[in-house]
Amino acid sequence: MQITVTKPIEEFIQRQLARGYTDASEVARQAFLRWMEADECDANPPRLAEKLAAARQKGFRPHDPARYDALAASLHEAAR
Repeated sequence: MQITVTKPIEEFIQRQLARGYTDASEVARQAFLRWMEADECDANPPRLAEKLAAARQKGFRPHDPARYDALAASLHEAAR
């Protein structure tokens, strides 16, 4: 497989080679692996909107710090 890159990408690869990468293929491989990892950790996974809508229909309530503080205090008291 051959890939054509722009001048800025070629310069980036050259800088990575100067840092110790073995060859351009290794630089490209690492770039693609990072890209694949980032794609797997997408901030908007499939069906997220659908899941949020279902949660709201089932009585979803926004975060209320006071409610959680009261819950934590009651748990602390119960543990005594």
